[in-house]
Amino acid sequence: MRVNCGFKVAILRVFMMLVSLLTATLLQAQEAAQSARRIAPQPVTRIVVQGAEQPIELRTLAIQSDIDGRLAQTTVDMIFYNPNRRVLEGELQFPLQNGQTITGFALSMGEGKQETMREAVPVAKVKGRQVFENVIQQKIDPALLEVTQGNQFKLRVYPLNPGQTRHVRLTYSERLPAQKSSDILYRLPLAYAERIREFHLSVRVNGVNGTPVVANIPSGLSLDFKQDKQSSVAYIADLKAQDLRLADREIQLSMSVQPQQVFLGERDGKSYFYAEVAPPVEAMKTRAEPRSLALLWDASLSGQKRDHAKEFAFLDAFFARYPDINVRLQVTRDVAEAPQTFDIRAGNWRDLRKTLESMVYDGATHLGAFDVKTSADLFFLFSDGLDNYSPVPLTAPKAPLYALVSAPGAEVARLTGLARQGGALIDLGAIDARKAVERVMQSQPHVVAVEGDGLSRGDVVWRASPDDGAFIIAGVVNNPALPARVVFADANGKFFNVDFPRLAADNKRAESSSVPLLWAAMKIGVLEEEYELNRGEIRRLGKTFRLPTRETSLIVLDRVEDYVINDLEPPAELRDAYDRLRASGLARARTTDPGKIARVLSEWQAREAWWNKDYPKDNPFARAKEKTDGRDSVAPQYDRAVAEPPPPPAMAMAVPSSASASPPPPMDDIPAPASARVRRSDVSADSAAERPSSSSATIALRPWTPDAPYIARMQKAQDADLYRIYLDERPDFADSVAFYLDVAEQLNRREQKARALRVLSNLAEMNLESRHILRVLGYRLLEMGESRQAVLIFKRVLDLADDEPQSYRDLGLAHAAAGEYQAAIDRLYDVVERAFPRAFPGIEVIALTEMNAILETAPASLDTKRIDSRFIARRPLDLRVVLTWDADNTDIDLHVIDPNGEEAFYSHPLSYQGGRVSPDNTTGYGPEEFTLKIAKPGQYRVEVNFFGHRQQAISEATTIQLHFFTHYATRQVKKESVTMRLKEAKDRILVGEFEVR
Repeated sequence: MRVNCGFKVAILRVFMMLVSLLTATLLQAQEAAQSARRIAPQPVTRIVVQGAEQPIELRTLAIQSDIDGRLAQTTVDMIFYNPNRRVLEGELQFPLQNGQTITGFALSMGEGKQETMREAVPVAKVKGRQVFENVIQQKIDPALLEVTQGNQFKLRVYPLNPGQTRHVRLTYSERLPAQKSSDILYRLPLAYAERIREFHLSVRVNGVNGTPVVANIPSGLSLDFKQDKQSSVAYIADLKAQDLRLADREIQLSMSVQPQQVFLGERDGKSYFYAEVAPPVEAMKTRAEPRSLALLWDASLSGQKRDHAKEFAFLDAFFARYPDINVRLQVTRDVAEAPQTFDIRAGNWRDLRKTLESMVYDGATHLGAFDVKTSADLFFLFSDGLDNYSPVPLTAPKAPLYALVSAPGAEVARLTGLARQGGALIDLGAIDARKAVERVMQSQPHVVAVEGDGLSRGDVVWRASPDDGAFIIAGVVNNPALPARVVFADANGKFFNVDFPRLAADNKRAESSSVPLLWAAMKIGVLEEEYELNRGEIRRLGKTFRLPTRETSLIVLDRVEDYVINDLEPPAELRDAYDRLRASGLARARTTDPGKIARVLSEWQAREAWWNKDYPKDNPFARAKEKTDGRDSVAPQYDRAVAEPPPPPAMAMAVPSSASASPPPPMDDIPAPASARVRRSDVSADSAAERPSSSSATIALRPWTPDAPYIARMQKAQDADLYRIYLDERPDFADSVAFYLDVAEQLNRREQKARALRVLSNLAEMNLESRHILRVLGYRLLEMGESRQAVLIFKRVLDLADDEPQSYRDLGLAHAAAGEYQAAIDRLYDVVERAFPRAFPGIEVIALTEMNAILETAPASLDTKRIDSRFIARRPLDLRVVLTWDADNTDIDLHVIDPNGEEAFYSHPLSYQGGRVSPDNTTGYGPEEFTLKIAKPGQYRVEVNFFGHRQQAISEATTIQLHFFTHYATRQVKKESVTMRLKEAKDRILVGEFEVR
């Protein structure tokens, strides 16, 4: 009976497996039949101008596609129109498909018949941003194309003049993915805008067998190919349309080509080759049936852009092939979740699928949180690879890892490196689920060497194709007539040699100008697998081949003088004028400051003189009022908006030449200036003599609540509903920094810190490589006590903006908060010692104040050999306030009203009782600082005023941070911080108060 029952169970199990396999086969067949016409999520190309009254219009889209066998080059011409009434800076954001490489960029100069297209030139990435931002200050036309992360790009264009158009041209090259052994697919995404006034598509095809098959053409249109008998091009097609709806549209061309194609290309006197070689069949091994699978699922905010339908189709096919397997699911966002285990039997993965389908995509990407030390036969990583939150990057596991990509713009280099040891990167956007599972089932051989006497061996690179398993090989060839071969090794270490066709054989090769650029892109991709070790070589290749990389950008400037001043090689049409200007002695912009230490020392000694002076603590304004028999003799407040004075000097007090110089005269020896503001209601009757340092002081921050409608909704909600309300509101505010800040604050107030941090971390996913947004994220992380994560963010800011002293100061303060005191003082002293292209008045003295506070309060002595001893001094303070903000070219002012009713601010920087305000910082970020050595009892009101900005790009608001300190630079220090936003120029708000007893 037992045997009979066991037999029945076995029969039933086999039957269920057959049903599962049959169902999966039918689904795969249906998928294969529809794959040519299915439209996957495509790159969303958009031009962003935050806060513009009307969106920028894409009026004309013209595309030229040149296909030569498996290589294609696409040129996209876009004409934008600005319907707004002011000059704007535009930002075009776009990801590319995996394997596509930007190979050209040009911007229009002039108007009408005078318009010409100027090609971009390469520039080191940080320098490119510096030059761009400096040039737009002069109201001159620049454009900058940058890589952000992965295959994501950002194009900044200035100016977009009101009522006028701007013409941008982008060119990208690619190797077309295989559909079958000899079929390839050209995918042309058209998701550039909802509607286009004028659309033009021209396609030229060569090196294919038969007429291309067209799919997904917009309704009512046709793309008809005909043979071109007057040129070497085999087929041509042309399409023109007006008022065309293009959103989410993708045209597809299916073609048949000869397998193992070889291409040659020339550049700068060198010959480059591009070849594809399939590994020998005998080197392919069927993988042993896996019993365990580690499923690594990236559930960060960017994960919602992946094509989950394709991911589920792959898992359907995989579990049909391996129906009995144990799955350990790991989910990570900004942090990792606890793993879940699913026991898949007879291909039934319903519970796992339900879990994945209900996944919430939110938070930053922390791939380093995945546990790859867990025991598993296989690892599947579903991610775009855009890691922005990992202190330590993800490392490859010992078992084979397959990186499954389904979204454009993925970080292919990182994912390829992770999958190199026995696994592979698989592009689910290029192949169907069945074929992807076949790739997993077979243990792929790897390339050991590419040999050939005609090859330049140090310049040969290779990688496995993400679609068909062939190996793509490219390099420099000295003699194309000589034979070459590829040496493969299988999983057991057995070697196999495969010859590929001679490069000089006319019937096996084709010429393509894309070949040198594709080689350079492949070489850069290999180098990026160890990015930190290869940054110099990546930068050199980017400059040589004019490719945007993580180290290089492409820039267009209007005037030839700007190329000379910034030491940039010009485009060809400006070469003669460039050489003449260089010969005339026009020098590049000076970025060094040999007299900086002397200048900072003078400013520091002025501060020392202020600190060493004893200021009175009575109330002279009360005495003056008594002498006038009750008449108010106080001068009215200075109105900055009516009469703007000349820029103040570096310090409004006398600047002594040494520490022993005489301090400024006492305030009671000179009349109160007209710019001093005294509020009658705040005037204290206390006219006592000078008091010692306060024995107690408290900080009261004014609660700040934004007026956004979602805040009112959240404030009325129960704690358990807050996160659901956030997810419900998010689609309407997905691009708003303010939204994530506000929600994180609401969650944190309700003691939901983990969720608050998750929501806050979304800032790392927004507008990749925006140093402004990352600074706000870092500041808020510090406020929430997440200092080590803040260090990671500020290190990234420093990589992006090492030309700004704030980058060093922010990182130094984050190191101090994390207890890394030596690193803290080193970065703060960088502010003093380094030369910067732009001046931010007073920041060096503020950094020295903070450096000395760390030296005074650190638990152990620190190494100060690097620091000039004249900058080291113990200088405690009763009260200190520091103001910073996130927007460049913006003027925010700090105002402090003391118990006398006297107001210290930019044009009255020293009060009667010794309150001192640092120099006015009118160009962006701050910091501005108020300090008081000895505070008299009473109330100190702290206010900020948004004076205005000179930004070309409109931001939704300016985020400000204020830090309040009592007993600063002592072990009794207390600190409170607040983050808020100012939207309108002339906004002035009360931020907080000190109460000194």
